[in-house]
Amino acid sequence: MEDVLAFAALPLAAAVIFTGIHTWFGLQVLRRNVVFADLALAQVSALGATVGAVAGHPVSSVGSYAYSLLFAAGGAILLTTSRALARSVRQEAFIGVLYVVATAATVLVVDRSPQGAEHVKKMLVGGILSVSADDVVRLLLLYCAIGALHWLIRRPLLAAADETPGSGRATAVWDLIFYLSFGLVVTSSVGIAGVLLVFCFLIVPALVGCLFSSRLGVALVVGWAAGAIASAAGIFGSFLIDAPTGAVTVLAFASLLILAGAVRAFLVAPAEQRSRNRRLALRASGLTLCAACAVSGLWLLASPAGDHPMLAIIETVTGVRAERFLSERERADFREATVIERRHLTEIDRINELEKRSRWQGDELSADEVRRIASIQQTLTEMGRGERFVSDYLRARARGRERWYVGVPLAALGFLGLAAMTLARRRSEMG
Repeated sequence: MEDVLAFAALPLAAAVIFTGIHTWFGLQVLRRNVVFADLALAQVSALGATVGAVAGHPVSSVGSYAYSLLFAAGGAILLTTSRALARSVRQEAFIGVLYVVATAATVLVVDRSPQGAEHVKKMLVGGILSVSADDVVRLLLLYCAIGALHWLIRRPLLAAADETPGSGRATAVWDLIFYLSFGLVVTSSVGIAGVLLVFCFLIVPALVGCLFSSRLGVALVVGWAAGAIASAAGIFGSFLIDAPTGAVTVLAFASLLILAGAVRAFLVAPAEQRSRNRRLALRASGLTLCAACAVSGLWLLASPAGDHPMLAIIETVTGVRAERFLSERERADFREATVIERRHLTEIDRINELEKRSRWQGDELSADEVRRIASIQQTLTEMGRGERFVSDYLRARARGRERWYVGVPLAALGFLGLAAMTLARRRSEMG
């Protein structure tokens, strides 16, 4: 546990720093109704980094950063101009076009790169785990300077955000200052956290803050707390399930937003609104459950060999699995294939853990040892696939017999539930 805490300290510090500056910009973005401006600027910055990489500048080098910053500045100028033009057309339309063009251009540039796929992956999810102490210090100093600047000029910035498009030259100047500083922040963040995670740092904490207060200061503090919690959950959760940190952190932010929305709707809202929200949630849950039952029943009747998530949940809850519809011999073969497959998977996990432990804590493996481990892993994987084929074949055969006993009642129950809820709603509207 101490090793995990030590390894996660720098990424968590970087995430907290990202939350601090991006929440402020997120509140500004929501105030200006340009939610996807961050995504567009991040993609333009990523395009600059891609052009720099193709031009021969190493990733995270000064040259690559200069390319990203130059492209982000161009994007900031375009966003400022688009607001001045957005009198008859929403500015979001221009932002969407900018994002699409930047993405298409990135794809074209990446096509010329020998490691294009890897570059795209890093551009999207970043590599926050590889952040260094120097990076953290540099980000802290840069973002503190930008935060101090925005604090000094917060009144004209907020006033410009509330102005209507095309209000005047002064508003355009403050918009340009906002977007240029925004582009500088995004450029510095995307290289470490990636496009997707930077968007979450910007929008989700700001949304959570706005859910609980319309006052800018209170929303900012709530957003900071929410972003720190989501960042910690995502980073430590990625260690727990051994998954990519950027993607897990994005899901952590999404989960926090859903939880915050539920708290706001069912616990914090005024009493009358809470009661109405609970009724609506109960009705929506019932409709969703009935629709899922109806669709699952029809799906089982039409394609018994397919995947059936709803049916799998029902089997887990009731304990009545598809194997009940197999003969004794088929059931024995199914159990044997399942046990052998599980044994192979366990052995693969054990070998992977040994290899990982050896690389991080023990002596470095020789080339022969690496090849031997890879050969064993491949053999066990192929054997496991064979057993999985047997178990899938027998499960499909069982589902083919099960569909008449489960599929028909499940579909009928779902449609009856939908009909009953629709009839009850009509009566309540008439009454």
